[in-house]
Amino acid sequence: MTTIAIRNIGPIKEVKKISLNRINVFMGPQSSGKSTIAKIISFCTWVEKDVATSQSLSEYQENKRYFRERLESFHKIKGYFNSDSYIHYKSEVVDIVWKNEECSISWVDKYAYKRSKIAYIPSERNMVILPEARKSEFGNTNIRSFLFDWFEARKKYSNENNLSVLNLGVNYYYIEGREEDHIKGNNNNTEYDILLSNASSGLQSIIPLIAMIEYLTKWIYDEDIISFEQDERRSRTNKILLEEKLLKPYNDNLHIEDLQEFSKFFIKKLDEKEEKAVKCLDDYKTIFNNLFETANSQFIIEEPEQNLFPETQRDLVYYFLQKCLNKEGNRLTFTTHSPYILYALNNCMMADLVSDKMNKKELSKLKCNHSKISPSFVSIYEIRDGVVDKIQGEDGLISDNYFDQKMKDLMDDFYLMLNHYE
Repeated sequence: MTTIAIRNIGPIKEVKKISLNRINVFMGPQSSGKSTIAKIISFCTWVEKDVATSQSLSEYQENKRYFRERLESFHKIKGYFNSDSYIHYKSEVVDIVWKNEECSISWVDKYAYKRSKIAYIPSERNMVILPEARKSEFGNTNIRSFLFDWFEARKKYSNENNLSVLNLGVNYYYIEGREEDHIKGNNNNTEYDILLSNASSGLQSIIPLIAMIEYLTKWIYDEDIISFEQDERRSRTNKILLEEKLLKPYNDNLHIEDLQEFSKFFIKKLDEKEEKAVKCLDDYKTIFNNLFETANSQFIIEEPEQNLFPETQRDLVYYFLQKCLNKEGNRLTFTTHSPYILYALNNCMMADLVSDKMNKKELSKLKCNHSKISPSFVSIYEIRDGVVDKIQGEDGLISDNYFDQKMKDLMDDFYLMLNHYE
């Protein structure tokens, strides 16, 4: 289980050590620190991938401030760190600590990593539909990373192979030669086809989100594109693994320069079906494939409810649970300040607890029936005054008291005036 703890970064005073679950939700008002937590989780997950696929900690060990510099620039949080800022991220692969203004990093098990696609979907996602987006300079930031993924994702949706957007009666498609994003649908029995940039703010927010989720849960596995930089890394890491998993088990004094001569020796051992050689080769292949074949996706989404009607927020949560957890190892982390998002998630957890007691007729009416999830897989936190607290009861559901208190906060003025209403 991966854990993280954070202290004194931006608005965050303290996140006591928490375990990252299959679903992690951070709830709170504007500027409470939700995105700060999500960005740190995303970045630490990326550092884990970075060192595992290079099989080297040297960049971070030799420059003790490298971790902070990259986090600040990529996620645009320059000025958030203090002299007593603290981060501790620990997984099955790596142990990362930021303390006393420097980073220490060590292996837990350098061979345990399974490659993830790490997708940070920022709140600024709706800007990708603007024609000017391709020409804009964003530097090496999460917006630029999302933009590049978007350019790949939208190619999958032509007019003939368009994307249906939830149950909104709207379909999205992209015209590649003209670089145009379109939506089409039917309004009052009249068909329409317009540019996405001319659509409602809700559609401009939800379509890039849905398109990316579809891409990252399907196409990314069918067409795992390898860049020149990735190919170079594969070659370097391959040499390290050959030395560590094939050469050294036979002779600690052998080095990669001896590989050609060793190859003849090793092939002979394989021909003889020597158990040690077969096991070494199997270990090497498994580790290499785990490092460079995408096994799962890590979704980090800012404010999925942005510009959406409550019912659409609900349906979006149901969609997330059907799509984002479709592979072992997938993880969904999102920030929100919408109670409707929490209501929908609570529905899905409740469905897991009671659906086996419901008859077929009742189940047929249950909109979240295909989005059930065990509460044990869900962690929901509220941020208040810089401190993070879990808001679930012993059964894993969000307590009624939490929702009641939120409603009371909204209705206090109304109840005060009600005494004087005739």
